[in-house]
Amino acid sequence: MRLLLICATVLQVAAVVYCVALLRIHRTAATAWLCLLGTLLSMLAWRVVVSTGIVPGPAFTVLIAIWGSVTALLAMFFFGREVARGRRAEAQRDALLESERAARTEAERASRIKDQFLATLSHELRTPLAAILGWCAILRSPNRPADDGKAVDTIERNARLQAALVEELLDLSRLHAGSLHLELAPVRLDVPVSNALDGVRPMAAAKNITIELACDDPPPVVTGDAGRLQQVAANLLVNGVKFSTPGGTIRVRVGSEGNDAVLRVEDDGMGIEPAFIARLFEPFWQGDSTQTRRHGGLGLGLSIVSRLLQLHGGSVSASSDGPGTGASFVVRLPRRMAFEALPPAAPAGATDPSGASTRLDGITAVLVDDEADMRDVLVRLLEQAGAGVEALASGETIGEVLRRRRPDVLLLDIGMPDEDGYALLQRIRRSGLPGAEAPAISVTAHAREVDRQRALASGFHAHLAKPVDVEMLLATVRTVVDGDRSRRAAAPQKGPEAGGRRRVDSGAN
Repeated sequence: MRLLLICATVLQVAAVVYCVALLRIHRTAATAWLCLLGTLLSMLAWRVVVSTGIVPGPAFTVLIAIWGSVTALLAMFFFGREVARGRRAEAQRDALLESERAARTEAERASRIKDQFLATLSHELRTPLAAILGWCAILRSPNRPADDGKAVDTIERNARLQAALVEELLDLSRLHAGSLHLELAPVRLDVPVSNALDGVRPMAAAKNITIELACDDPPPVVTGDAGRLQQVAANLLVNGVKFSTPGGTIRVRVGSEGNDAVLRVEDDGMGIEPAFIARLFEPFWQGDSTQTRRHGGLGLGLSIVSRLLQLHGGSVSASSDGPGTGASFVVRLPRRMAFEALPPAAPAGATDPSGASTRLDGITAVLVDDEADMRDVLVRLLEQAGAGVEALASGETIGEVLRRRRPDVLLLDIGMPDEDGYALLQRIRRSGLPGAEAPAISVTAHAREVDRQRALASGFHAHLAKPVDVEMLLATVRTVVDGDRSRRAAAPQKGPEAGGRRRVDSGAN
């Protein structure tokens, strides 16, 4: 019995010491305090018994020992549990604080990148705009040069540069949204590379840079979108020319390695810092702001290359031994091991002769566009090709025009203030007037893939995005008109029906 009391007392004293020590570390819940209070009361009861000299009976002694031991154990358990909970809460709070700091750091980095990009975008858009406006002022002056060919060339070059910048932004937007679709077909890899090379040669010649092209025989064949593969090659070549020193050399090789078709673009230019290679294919990123100012561009080209190759099931990698040692870019695409016979590659620089000679003689068009400048340009282009054009600033008087003359084609802007092109086309179709079922083409600055799909779903036969390529405009008008005439000739007994329409995707989205 004495041993039991001694053990109980020792346990209670240990519990009190343990709980007091934990109290110095962490404040605990009410349950733990009650257990500690029970332990102290047990010790106090035992102290009263001893001090009064009362000899307790066995039952009382056992009760005191059990009560004190249980309360001591409960005190130790609950105190320990509460402290553990507190420690876990502190750890979670620290983790949240660290996560918040990391998120804030990332947000600050993204904000800096955004600010730098907006500054770069402003610079890249203003530079060609300054040249365009400057030459326009010269042409308007009394002392305008006798030969204005240079002015026209400069204006066209800078306008195309601005259009290319906008197209880069649209491409990146489509890639992020997952709305960029590929037209897959067997492609000899040397063909888009050669076409891209032809487009980059003038830029290289301006810096006296030599571009050497080597290709395996037979060249590798891949399944891909020829236009997008040409864009990949062009972006890599432009990047090589941009960062090469005058008089340098760019080596391009197209070949096969195992099951891969490989495109290598190597230059002997300024090279890449090893620390930069991992971020080279991030959008809007360039080595530093001084490079951005020195070499121009939005920093989107390599990012678009990487995304396009991912859509093709391929990859791109970069390597460099450091500044001043040049850089190498390697594109890998799955190679077709067996394929149908491909048409012979067109000679370098060849174009479709039908585009340059497209005529619209005998075609009557109704054009609706609220922008006067764009309306005048389209009228001139169509009339130069032989078409007769009725131009309107809105669809308000479209009924009078249709009663007066039956058009072969309707060209409608989409983003007009009072009535957009979709609603106008539906109103024309419902009118039942002569020419109300003429094929329609949307000519609009709404250039996203979703805009093209909406136009086709709304009854347009084709979708052309501004700025409009002249030959694409004429060829599209010719195609939809010929298709409509063929349909009418094949089914003269039937009235014009939407089901007989032939849709043409301009690809200019």
